[in-house]
Amino acid sequence: MTSQAETASGAFPLVSVVTPTRGRADLLISRALRSALAQTLQNIEIIVVIDGPDPVTEAALATVQDSRLRVIALPHPVGGSEARNVGVRAARAQWIALLDDDDEWLPHKLEAQLRLAQTTVQPRPIVACHWIMRTPRGDTPQPPRLPDPHEPLSEYMLARRTPLERTCGLVSTMLFTSRDLLLDVPFTPGLPKHQDWDWLLRAAMLPGVGVVFVPEVSAIWYYEEARPSVSTHLDWRASLRWARRMRARGTMTRRAFAGFLNSHIVPAAQQMGDRQAALTLLPPLLAARPRPFELGLFIANSVLPTEVRRQGRARVDRLLGRIRKGQARPVQDRPAATRGPSRQIRMVALIDPLSGGHHGSYAATLARELTAQGIRVHLIGPAPFVEEVCRTVPQATGHVLPLFPGSGPDSGPAYYRLGRLARDRVNLRFLRAALQQAEEAGADTAHLLWLDSFVLPLLVALALRGNRPPALRATLHWAYFLREFQGGRLSQPVHRLMLRGLGALGVRVMMHSGALTRSIGAGRLDAVPYPAHPPQFQADQREQVRQAVREQLTIPPQAMVLLAFGGTRHDKGSDLALDALTLLPPHVHLLVVGPTRAFDADALRERAERVGIMDRLHLRLEHVPDDEVEGFFLASDACLLPYRRTFAGQSGPLLIAASLGLPVLAADVGVLAETVKIYHLGELFAPEDPAALARCVLDFDAAAFAPHTVRFQQEHTPQAFVDAVLRSYLG
Repeated sequence: MTSQAETASGAFPLVSVVTPTRGRADLLISRALRSALAQTLQNIEIIVVIDGPDPVTEAALATVQDSRLRVIALPHPVGGSEARNVGVRAARAQWIALLDDDDEWLPHKLEAQLRLAQTTVQPRPIVACHWIMRTPRGDTPQPPRLPDPHEPLSEYMLARRTPLERTCGLVSTMLFTSRDLLLDVPFTPGLPKHQDWDWLLRAAMLPGVGVVFVPEVSAIWYYEEARPSVSTHLDWRASLRWARRMRARGTMTRRAFAGFLNSHIVPAAQQMGDRQAALTLLPPLLAARPRPFELGLFIANSVLPTEVRRQGRARVDRLLGRIRKGQARPVQDRPAATRGPSRQIRMVALIDPLSGGHHGSYAATLARELTAQGIRVHLIGPAPFVEEVCRTVPQATGHVLPLFPGSGPDSGPAYYRLGRLARDRVNLRFLRAALQQAEEAGADTAHLLWLDSFVLPLLVALALRGNRPPALRATLHWAYFLREFQGGRLSQPVHRLMLRGLGALGVRVMMHSGALTRSIGAGRLDAVPYPAHPPQFQADQREQVRQAVREQLTIPPQAMVLLAFGGTRHDKGSDLALDALTLLPPHVHLLVVGPTRAFDADALRERAERVGIMDRLHLRLEHVPDDEVEGFFLASDACLLPYRRTFAGQSGPLLIAASLGLPVLAADVGVLAETVKIYHLGELFAPEDPAALARCVLDFDAAAFAPHTVRFQQEHTPQAFVDAVLRSYLG
């Protein structure tokens, strides 16, 4: 049976997704297919190739009502490789994305890979992505590193450069390439294992073919689950035969061959209990001229049981983490006031390269409190930023400095379309001009309000200055480079090194989290509370506001409303909240408020209609004026924060809910978890898990809810915020 349905638009799709499957209908529907249909890139087709008779899978797919799905049911099994080839030949798009039936994608994956495929200098790109390897022991960000220039692909995937380095094996679920390349180099029919590596190594031999990576974590690869799969098949002799063939063809270097023996063949033989395997494998290893540590790994992998090796590796990782932490300069937690001020502050230049969102209101809060204490404030940044703050705080002066020449009133979208190198050049130019302007304005303190993507450019700007700038402070809102937020293996130590460099140049860095300042442990860091403004409405007004907003949104009187405030930015997880809503009883409704980013209103409505919950979804997907924000919180019964693991900063909706005493149900991530726990604001659930979110809603005991609202309000007033900032200025 083959369904040849067109895409919803009737046009040829931009991307064809190819998924072979057999006997795993539940995983196919709940993981692979669900995540493919949820892609932000809508103009796609999804080709599921059923590898032989499988009525259960056919019946499950027949229940999916989406014209983008095409099903090809083969009359006889042909194996995963040939099933992929069948899907590629049937594909109608120029680009192909491969997806295994037991893995899943994050919603932005195809959009990011298509954009890079269309803009990279590689003539025939294979676009990979960062991913999460999910095992019964937990999640591990992958790959451990990116390829070095001119590094053979086989060595990048299969060999270690040092004894403690992990290998970087790519898997098919991460791969995106052209249909032409997959037709020129089809998957090897009948190959029982290493199908994706076999294809990659052969394709990489063609002229113009190269692997490039999108920087975002875009997929989840499930490994070592208790079920049959190709990746856990342990026929080490078949693996050895395949490696020897690849070595003979020249598609695998000798170093990659030695690495593959150590990382895959020897452990498989040991796990099978084959005690004679080492005698068979030692001669081919020696022929590959292994380095001394590779011989040591061979012995360890041959002798030590799998679980012992895993535990040993975990201990080594923890030890290395402690060593790195011990090398970092400890954070100075004691208040700066106890050290005594070392200078007087007369004028502060507040510098922000961006505008929109919280940039203006954050600067206005600080400017208002500083001027109230007799300190002059000078704004430097794009016109919307300077104008907004100067309107709010008339005593402030300003200098308009666009982020880059020719950028419009809102430079953010144009800025983020730039490549990384071009963006850093823009950042450096802006910072050099801003520091010069701060000095010319007579500021004795310059405060960069948005350090996040400016760490390296700021370090370079200071190194290039011929004279000493005003005392410099900076606010780091997002610790995106830490590994707990899926930062790369190099990103974390490199950023810590740069923060130490800023500290050595006298720059103090403020963060809105005590836990994250301690976790980073590098440079000169100060924890500063994020300002939360007092509630707009008095207690006797709140019920009236609640009823008015609910009537405006046509929310039934008895409905329990979960508020996801802040729009549809991918890391805020509004799509996860929608998935959780399908698991909750009919009286639970979801209210999504804020500007659209990853998903627009039509996409969310279509998704809600598809699963039959449109009557329980309420949308206000646009910018909300400040004086209307609180009404949405008062109309709700809980503030929902379904943020993804990558969220590495403080949350504005969390602060508003905490000030109002509204229950907070939040993903157990970073500063969210820290704030909820400290002030008993509600409950936490596992991130990126709609079922866990739904359980959290059902299990939440509203009668026992006793938040420390008063203490939160006292510790997060604008006055408390500026007092902490001043201590950092004087430090």
